[in-house]
Amino acid sequence: MARNICFCAAITAVLISLCIAATLDIPIYRQHLIVGDETRGKSIKASETKPNPVWHNDTIPLQKFMDAEYFGIIRIGSPAKNFKMVFNTMWGDTWIPSAHCGLFEIACMTHTRYDSSRSSSYQEDGTIFSTGDTANDLQGFVSRDKFRLDHLTIENQSFIEMTHIPWIPYGLSKADGIIGLGFPDLRHIKAPSFFTNMLKQKLINKPMFSFYFNRDATTERAGRLVLGAPDRKHVNESTLVTVPVIGKLYWNIKMDRMVIDVRDKSHPFCKDGCEALLDSSTNTIVGPRDEIQLINDLLGARSFVPAIFKMDRYMVNCREFAKLPPINFVIAEKTFTINSKYYVQHLTYESLEICLSPFVPSDEKFWQLGGAFLMEFYTEYNFDHGQVTIGKTKF
Repeated sequence: MARNICFCAAITAVLISLCIAATLDIPIYRQHLIVGDETRGKSIKASETKPNPVWHNDTIPLQKFMDAEYFGIIRIGSPAKNFKMVFNTMWGDTWIPSAHCGLFEIACMTHTRYDSSRSSSYQEDGTIFSTGDTANDLQGFVSRDKFRLDHLTIENQSFIEMTHIPWIPYGLSKADGIIGLGFPDLRHIKAPSFFTNMLKQKLINKPMFSFYFNRDATTERAGRLVLGAPDRKHVNESTLVTVPVIGKLYWNIKMDRMVIDVRDKSHPFCKDGCEALLDSSTNTIVGPRDEIQLINDLLGARSFVPAIFKMDRYMVNCREFAKLPPINFVIAEKTFTINSKYYVQHLTYESLEICLSPFVPSDEKFWQLGGAFLMEFYTEYNFDHGQVTIGKTKF
């Protein structure tokens, strides 16, 4: 009984995390893209020392939480304090929980909170913030402080100190907050975004970032985010395709179609082309309700919907999911295939297990391609050119 309760708690945490989409604590590894410090760990003479290298990009190691969310560490304030942050292509702003949360703000109190009184580099702004969404309202106020990466420091970065964070969907999220990587027009506040500030302060040379995700299920390493540079070490360059972004708000591109072959029959979706938003914050693939229902039927998935979560998730047979068909996404007339070994979310706790389809229905007409798609592909995002580059990852 106790084991079942623990597993249910774990599944509850995952389901909460999967809701985050408005949705990787120890740095695992880091690839230095400009220069390396080959003297680390060696004794050197004063005459042999060299000036510190000038960095024009930085790398953030990513971790994953039960394949449901991906986050990395940002250090904020002086002295610096670690925050686990989701780098979210679906958001324009940056926010973290505030020490000014009320005692009954459970989602805030259970995460790392920012206390301006303990940071000597804090700067007051005070602008009031609210998403205005009655069902999922976030409330707080704007502040400024230093944001520190491994090699770069962003000065006077504006962010939202959240004082009200809904329990659903944020309460059991592993991450503390969000750094928005959407286009500037997606911001709720007027101050420069995290990425815009990096450019304005000449910390990076190129107005781009790139994601590489690690699909190894045996590790919490989830890959890395590179800010200001491409990172094509793990991509098959012959598979790269570059497509324009539609509208420069979200990172949404045109998807030509999607095809699933089952029992020698092809089942097309998005037949006349459709918009697809690339979503780094979650592991799901979201699409129009009628098409998602048909896809889940083809996968033999059955509904798994705890009513309190106000979400639609489907389960597949854990003993059979490896036999599920590959799914083909056609973008710029090039086919990108994902396999069930990676697109099914396989959760285990001792001898108990559950397997979730990544396909989640929505009342919107566009698609959102999250980690179930991104896990098998390398992606580059270029602000100035308004384009996304996608290629097959080498493992």
